[in-house]
Amino acid sequence: GVMLKLGGYGLIRVFYIFVDLVSISSFFFISISLLGGLFVSLFCLIQSDLSVLVAYSSVSHMGLVICGLMSLTCFGYMGSLYLMLSHGLVSSGLFYFVGSLFDRLGSRSMFLIKGLINFAPSL
Repeated sequence: GVMLKLGGYGLIRVFYIFVDLVSISSFFFISISLLGGLFVSLFCLIQSDLSVLVAYSSVSHMGLVICGLMSLTCFGYMGSLYLMLSHGLVSSGLFYFVGSLFDRLGSRSMFLIKGLINFAPSL
């Protein structure tokens, strides 16, 4: 999860150097990142492995970060920073939760662990 955030920070640093090029090509990058985020989100709907689901959702959220950065507004930059910070914390917790489920149950498949609330309400 940290590697994606470092890439987002790198994009922020590079945008200040290439402001003219970014302003010309911002519509192209916004449309590509929105389409990529949409396709990855649709791919998340068919996943049964929880760790793969969390990983693909991270990629989808980075598409939203790129859209915010490419908007070239103060709100876009701040929203991207907040999304990177919050998603870094939440995705780490989700990966920890999936790991604890795997240690306890021996599976990451959603089909095998459904109904878990009846047997282990503390999770």
